[in-house]
Amino acid sequence: MTFRWMESDEIETLVNPALKLKGWAELNICEDRPTCRVLGAFGQDGELVEFFAFQMYALLGPMCRVDNSIRDSGETSRQLATVMYDFLQQSNARDFLVVANSPISERLCERFDMQRVDAPVFMNKIGTE
Repeated sequence: MTFRWMESDEIETLVNPALKLKGWAELNICEDRPTCRVLGAFGQDGELVEFFAFQMYALLGPMCRVDNSIRDSGETSRQLATVMYDFLQQSNARDFLVVANSPISERLCERFDMQRVDAPVFMNKIGTE
């Protein structure tokens, strides 16, 4: 077995079709600003056997008000969220996450029809121990 980082053309021709076949989102390939790397395992015949992707996944936040003297009934937050959502649509972001740890964040997520995730999510804080 040979392990190596795959090139963009290999991701496009080998990895993305495999992901699409499973009904999963394809990886976003960008030569100028790479958002993913894929480590491939290749058999003796040079054929791809398995792969493991590292990808930049859009995580939105924090959203923070620094001037508490402004009272606008949340209009600034709603407008910021709308502009950010438009940007994500234009940039062809495959998906994005929001950690909604306040009722305001939850309402904004609901406003954009985001789905609450009920799935195992694991985290590793590398270098914090």
